[in-house]
Amino acid sequence: MRDLRARATEQELMDDPNISEIDLKNALVAISRVNKLLGGNRITIKALERLFNENPSKKEWTLVDVGCGDGEMLRLIADYFTSKNLHLHLVGFDLSPQSIAMGKELSDGYPNIDLSVKDILSVQNDSFECDIILCTLTLHHFKDQEILKFMKHFVALAQVAVIINDLQRSKMAYQLFRLFSRIFIKSHIAKNDGLISIASAFKKHELKKVAQQLELKHSEITWKWAFRYLWLIKTL
Repeated sequence: MRDLRARATEQELMDDPNISEIDLKNALVAISRVNKLLGGNRITIKALERLFNENPSKKEWTLVDVGCGDGEMLRLIADYFTSKNLHLHLVGFDLSPQSIAMGKELSDGYPNIDLSVKDILSVQNDSFECDIILCTLTLHHFKDQEILKFMKHFVALAQVAVIINDLQRSKMAYQLFRLFSRIFIKSHIAKNDGLISIASAFKKHELKKVAQQLELKHSEITWKWAFRYLWLIKTL
């Protein structure tokens, strides 16, 4: 059992720019399956639904998914809200050209999804309109000294809210994932990176510390199954 008192700092295999296309695809498929089985993506969907319901007069929204991978979250959002009388412009940024290439192919039937290889820090709020920033299972990839910088940028860009959906770092989550992955995950990379992700994830007091440093007017950090934190920041 590894020491989980501090966040892990090693790189995940999926972050290697030289990863093969087939290995990356298999890992993304495995991660998608885990999220479906454990309901992790529903946390973001439900947070969005809450924001839409709180702003009933607003029918047009621009959502930006940071670290979007192959765009799965954006496709789920498009499908879920397709009958809700909303016009959603769904934008995905990721640093991996391979992930974006796969995402564009998978999102071919979604005219409202736009995926780009782009660093979110290169986007300035005076030239880009964004209502909500989404960050799902991406924040734990940032080093401690980077998180405050990125979060300040997210808050500056988002005109309505920032939704963070990320993992809880705990011994129970780590051990349960080890057992779960033996049964449900075939990809070695997904197994390896899943454990690193949990070890790189957060305890609630660490997220609260960042929230205090940001001096936010409205910030909610809520534990969700399975071993997730939903961090909702309203910027209105």
